Amino acid sequence: MSAAPNEISPADVCSLVADGNRVLLMTRHAERPHIDHEDVSFGAALPITDEGRSTSRKFGEALRRFAAVVQFASSPLRRTVMTASCIAEGMGVENPRIPTYDCLGNGSFYFADAHAVWEEFRDGSFFRKCFEYFAAGRYRGFAELHAATDALEAWCMEKFTAPLAVFTTHDLYIAAFLAARGVVQRFTEDNWPRFLDSAAIIVSPDGKRRCAFVRAGLFSTRATGV
Repeated sequence: MSAAPNEISPADVCSLVADGNRVLLMTRHAERPHIDHEDVSFGAALPITDEGRSTSRKFGEALRRFAAVVQFASSPLRRTVMTASCIAEGMGVENPRIPTYDCLGNGSFYFADAHAVWEEFRDGSFFRKCFEYFAAGRYRGFAELHAATDALEAWCMEKFTAPLAVFTTHDLYIAAFLAARGVVQRFTEDNWPRFLDSAAIIVSPDGKRRCAFVRAGLFSTRATGV
């Protein structure tokens, strides 16, 4: 099966960086245990699984040629920090610096009221309400979609200083970014970001930007999140 338009692979990311582009990956964390719908922290303390550690290292191995010029950042949630650490290990980066930022986690630009979002999701309707948010651009508890995406991209570009960056975050924010930028015209449960998939911001040598959906291809099972 051929890739959908605007979908690329980690190998494509390597080719882009080798050709002089700069690439920032907003990468979904690796596999984690199920999140209890009553957990108001969205599973902040959950680790990644053994499978998640393994696939994170494999993802890092795919990017290993850029170990000397990679930059990391992470949501403060345990699973994202662990994912970034395992990606760094796979790349062969020793003692990586992984600063954490709440705007990549529960303090997301996409949340106007994180508690209200939790109340919306606690009945198990995660996908339906995300899709309605993407279609309308507004939903209870959420910030306006396009304004939030502009704020996230501006923040990312302010932090982005290396040829390659890996910012570990959560599926909802990746999907929202890709939907707002028109990279994915319509999300469904089948094309939702899987573990270790990324939204990419690609900066060409002349400074022009474009966005793409990076499919890691390491984990086929989707899971509700964030």
